[in-house]
Amino acid sequence: MRLLLLISLLFVQTGLLAKARIKPDSANLKMAVIALNDAMIKKDSVLLGKVLHKKLSYGHSNGWIENRRELIANLYNGKLVYNRIETTGEKLEIVRGTATVRNTANIDVLMDGKEMSFKLYVLQVWVWKDKEGWKLLGRQSVQAPK
Repeated sequence: MRLLLLISLLFVQTGLLAKARIKPDSANLKMAVIALNDAMIKKDSVLLGKVLHKKLSYGHSNGWIENRRELIANLYNGKLVYNRIETTGEKLEIVRGTATVRNTANIDVLMDGKEMSFKLYVLQVWVWKDKEGWKLLGRQSVQAPK
C-alpha cells in the first residue's frame, strides 16, 4: 500500500512540475526577440549566449552571413555597433518547437566606423529548447523599398 501511495505522489508531483515549465508560446517568443535586440545594442554577451543557438546563421541584407561566434566577436571588435533597432509589423508563427518572426526593422549601425541606417524586412527562425527557452537559429534580411 505504501508503494502505491508513493508512486501516486510521484505522478502528481511530476504533473505539477510539468505544468510549471515555461511553454513555447508567443509571449515568450516576443520577449526573446526583444532580449536579442537589447543584447545587440548593449553588447551583452551573457544575454546573447542565452538567445543565440550554437548553429546560428545570421544573414545580413548585403549577403554577409555570420555564425554565432562571428556575430558576438564583431560586436566586441567594433566592426558592428548597433545604436538603434526598432521593429514594427511583427508576425509570429509557432509550429511545435519552431517559430518564425517577420518584421520591418529600422536599424542605425556603425560598420567599420561608418554610420549607416537601414530599413529592412527581417525573417528570424527560432527553436524551442525545453530548459533554455527560445534560441535564434537563423536570421535573414533584405532591404525594404524606399
